[in-house]
Amino acid sequence: MLSEKITYLLKNLDVENSIIAGYAGCSPANFCRLKSGSRNYSENSTTVRKFADGVYSYCRDNGKTDELCRILGIQQEEEHPLNEMLLNWLFEENSLPEDSIETDSAKQFGKKLAALMKLARLSNSNLSKMLGIDASYVSRMRSGLRIPRKSTGLMMRLSAVLAEQIASRNKLRDLSDIMGTPLRSGNVAESIFVWLYARGMPANVQAVRVFIEQMKNMPTTDVSLIPLPVIPEIPNEDYYTGDKGLQQAVVRFLSSVINNHSSELRLYSDNGINWMTGDFKALWSGLMAACLRNGTRIKIIHNVDRSVSEMIQAIISWLPLYMTGLVEPYYSTRPAGERFTCTIFLDPENACVGSFGVRDMADDEEYSYITSPQKLEKTCRYFDALLARCRPLVTIDTVSEPQADAEVYSIGNVQLVISENSVTVNKLDAPQKAFTFTYAPMCRAFRSFADSIEDNT
Repeated sequence: MLSEKITYLLKNLDVENSIIAGYAGCSPANFCRLKSGSRNYSENSTTVRKFADGVYSYCRDNGKTDELCRILGIQQEEEHPLNEMLLNWLFEENSLPEDSIETDSAKQFGKKLAALMKLARLSNSNLSKMLGIDASYVSRMRSGLRIPRKSTGLMMRLSAVLAEQIASRNKLRDLSDIMGTPLRSGNVAESIFVWLYARGMPANVQAVRVFIEQMKNMPTTDVSLIPLPVIPEIPNEDYYTGDKGLQQAVVRFLSSVINNHSSELRLYSDNGINWMTGDFKALWSGLMAACLRNGTRIKIIHNVDRSVSEMIQAIISWLPLYMTGLVEPYYSTRPAGERFTCTIFLDPENACVGSFGVRDMADDEEYSYITSPQKLEKTCRYFDALLARCRPLVTIDTVSEPQADAEVYSIGNVQLVISENSVTVNKLDAPQKAFTFTYAPMCRAFRSFADSIEDNT
């Protein structure tokens, strides 16, 4: 019943697992297992609680709390927290309403299969020969007229063939972008199998849609109106351990930046984002706003080894700060790899929070708090060397007229402009801003979103 309820909930909220995972600050793979029903979970499970918190945060930030209340059958003004009521609903032994989604599922299956075949450069005829079936059957699958049952050997062969062909063309990174989830070499076919049957639009397209909605509803940004949060007392240590330790180090670091009216921050991390969840996210946002209120400029290098949907979700969380014009986001052209992790949160004039560790050992990660002028100067050289191989992830500028050869889509007060090598999102009402993306996987996600608009028109 739990997996059916989760499927029903996500469909009616019109959101993908990976988006909820971004709000919950954990891996999408955890919630995929939750949704599939491959494991038994109790109401006290940390994964289930994170899922409920992620759903609540998504609904709160995207104006969907009324819809969540409707699904749960409760009134908005009831005194218990919505995430707790959602948790109770997930484990209640009540039946779900009839919900016919077969036609929509078939269409989504067909679109996903077509996207994978295009990436693998396979025609209906090529794929049919590899699978030993008639080309007309492949055509019916692509058009959404037929979905093979999960239990058939055909689907396992189909997933394996697509995985092999995509890997042989060195397109696994592109596949990860399309599916909106990180891939490892040993589970590509399994990931394709699960993704083809997943309901709803791909995670990267879903993330673009959420980004557009956030742009449409973005209020005038005035960081002077954001109050400085109550700052907890933090011990002055040389080292801080684990996610809790990183939170303490960041609070101490940003408090120092605020007190010193530092001119610039330089930020990079390829660690996970679990530490930026719950109540700490609000504390972090308030401290960052205070830095910007002082005129501190921020250069941040985003980690492109995350999926496109996770990267867009990170940009969404930074949107109010980007609107100030004081933040410069970049991405590195060098792959980070899967062995080690690195964090550099640097105020060149005063302090740095830094770490170097082994991936997947976040609980034991040790974060140094550096104030030595010699070490700060050396860390500046490290960051500058990394920045030299970076490109702007998104350029924020004033709105201008689209070029004559660009494709233009109007979505309320937001204009989506797609050119050959870039995508620009124009916010046409106050505060007017133009966000231009050149990172190719992100541009493809925006293109897919534009295609979905045309399909629904």
